[in-house]
Amino acid sequence: MRILVLSDLPQFVTGGAERQAANLIEAWLDAGHEVTCFGRRMGASQVTIGAHSIQVRKIHTLQRCGRALRAASYFVSLARLLFLHRQRFDVIYTRFLGEAAATAALMKSLRMLDVPLVSTPANTGGEGDANFLAGLPFHRRLVRLLDAQCNAINLIAPAMADELRRIGFSGQNFSQIPNGVSIHDAPSGAQPRRHSMVAVGRLTPQKGYDVLIDALALNRANLRSGVVRIIGDGPDREALQAQARDMRVDHAITWLGELSHDDALLEMEHAQVFLLPSRYEGMSNAGLEAMEKGLAMLATRCGGLDTFIQQDMGWIVEPGDVGSLSLALQQVLRSPASQLVGMGSKNRALVIQEFGMTAVADRYLTLFNRLVERRRTKSES
Repeated sequence: MRILVLSDLPQFVTGGAERQAANLIEAWLDAGHEVTCFGRRMGASQVTIGAHSIQVRKIHTLQRCGRALRAASYFVSLARLLFLHRQRFDVIYTRFLGEAAATAALMKSLRMLDVPLVSTPANTGGEGDANFLAGLPFHRRLVRLLDAQCNAINLIAPAMADELRRIGFSGQNFSQIPNGVSIHDAPSGAQPRRHSMVAVGRLTPQKGYDVLIDALALNRANLRSGVVRIIGDGPDREALQAQARDMRVDHAITWLGELSHDDALLEMEHAQVFLLPSRYEGMSNAGLEAMEKGLAMLATRCGGLDTFIQQDMGWIVEPGDVGSLSLALQQVLRSPASQLVGMGSKNRALVIQEFGMTAVADRYLTLFNRLVERRRTKSES
């Protein structure tokens, strides 16, 4: 099968959605399919993913001419690429239900493009795709266009269904395939740090680290040095570090900054609890990787990964709720190591059963094949 992916890739962007796109691409290439990628931040004609090189094309935009002209230039550039290469693909897959999906959908409605279109929205609540679409001019028309022309809208998080229906999507073309993660051999468990907690994510308001610091302050007397290790960097770093000093919990937090993916996974192997205090999420890649590494979870209720975590697998609290997060941290600190190990084992078993990348990529291929066959049957009738 010939698959066109509309997404940037981690060599140019470090976001979770882009990493997930790259992981899917690698799995599809491993299975013998042909993949090309168009993205706004691409800086090369070929990109290496795993053992493969794939063709990429840059979607050009005017960066200093205001939002309207930037969007118009994006549309023109992508529409040109799609039209020129329209015979080369059997299916188009977009990561985000945004500009790329809208451009392809408009071209389909104008009969300039005739291939199945599959789109995966990102995030629930906050700055998720539903809220993004609802804030655009003429958003009702845009929603009708996407609803009519997307052959499938794949929901990685269960809460996305209600959000999209709320802004006008019918739900008739919804599918539910989660994010996936690579399955490795079980961690050796050599000398894990007792009750060590790790978090991974950019230092931005979305990730809720300010809430975490306030919750840690309520447990100040029980915090040992370096009990929380935070991987990532971002615009809020100085403000968060200042907050930690003001709340007198800076001794309990180690700010590791940006790490390579391999180093981040190694940090997870040495921890026992993964912290995901986000205000909103989709299906956290880092959270899935932590579960695959056998960590207990402390996460917020964002309608994604939290919907799979039972009481014997970790703790779920409301986003932005300092009190409930503080209580959960207190319970983590009081839990015996054996209990945390048991929670982590259940999380790893769940990931192996439900979220293995090969199985997730195969589910997409099954969806693609069904849509391609439906199109072929329709054109022959």
